[in-house]
Amino acid sequence: MMKKSFHLWESYIPEKITVNISQKSKDNFAKLIGKGIYKTAKKLKITPSRIYDYFFTQSSQIPLDRLLSISRFFNINLEELEKEIISYKHKLVPIKNSVFNPLLPLKISPYFTSVVSHLFFDGSLPNDGRGTYYNQKRKIPMDLFTKKLQEVFGDIQYSIVKDHKGILKCRFPRIAGEICKKIYEVKTFHGNVARIPRAIFNLNKDHRSAFFISAIFDEGSIAYDGHIIFGVNNRLLCEDLKKMGQGLGLDISDVKEKKSPSFYYFHIKTIREFHKLAKEFSNKYPLISLDYKMGRLEKSLEIKSQKFEYTKDFSDKRKNLIFEELSKEKKTINQLALKLLIPPRTIRRYMYDLIRKDKITRIKKGIEYYYSKS
Repeated sequence: MMKKSFHLWESYIPEKITVNISQKSKDNFAKLIGKGIYKTAKKLKITPSRIYDYFFTQSSQIPLDRLLSISRFFNINLEELEKEIISYKHKLVPIKNSVFNPLLPLKISPYFTSVVSHLFFDGSLPNDGRGTYYNQKRKIPMDLFTKKLQEVFGDIQYSIVKDHKGILKCRFPRIAGEICKKIYEVKTFHGNVARIPRAIFNLNKDHRSAFFISAIFDEGSIAYDGHIIFGVNNRLLCEDLKKMGQGLGLDISDVKEKKSPSFYYFHIKTIREFHKLAKEFSNKYPLISLDYKMGRLEKSLEIKSQKFEYTKDFSDKRKNLIFEELSKEKKTINQLALKLLIPPRTIRRYMYDLIRKDKITRIKKGIEYYYSKS
């Protein structure tokens, strides 16, 4: 069973972490070491000048492995010492890439699991050692992501910029990504070869729900006709998420392949069950949300609940409604579906008939088709 919390020295390799501790703790170490600095340095195999820098001039941060060694030498309780850590960072990176006022020990909450999921599907931990990244098109989901980071780690430093495509890119300290990777035994977050590790499958339902919902938000598509599709370019990763969704009680289709370029996807068949899962979960954990995709999901359920008749009169009435709406202004199929509560696939079928009769015309703007009265 996964532990509910991890001490900093358990969450990553201590030799790769440097910390800053409170002034009170530094002064206490200086008193303990006193004139025995050379004896202490020899015993711990640390140069006297380094110990002097750490606790007397206090001019440099302390490697965590050395702090642990010194603390054990003086029989200092490590859990009490951890409370005195005021920042930590990856070794050899600037102080600005630190986690300040850290939340320690690190609590393994569904928010932590959600962050890990985002790293799999819209994030990265590059080998260049420069940082951890998360990409998102919209501001509100990005705000939720950074709040999750703060909820998990503390006052974590991050920056957000827009790339040339208008995508928001959040860069935050590499140490956070490394901690996520180590605690859940992730081999890589790289999309082409990543796999969901057993450690995540073995978590309780709240954690697995956090991972699944976050993945659907990042790489899922929810249409107004109720189609919920998840897709990535890694078949095994897609199969992993399908298995997780089934473990949450959802009916999910087989994984299929779309070629050129290679793409693997599945459908969530049980729309209402998924809506219930996501709705109840976001009420419990407000920072884990489908955001605008929840609106689409709820609208699709509203469309599905509309009365339907397999008659020509019923079909003609719907076509007239569409024609009247397009007489006012040009609209896309999705805009018509939202307004008239008619499934997009049905509207698309009607459109072909109306175009053939020269009652409406179609023009393309960007990636959208707009329809209007001829």
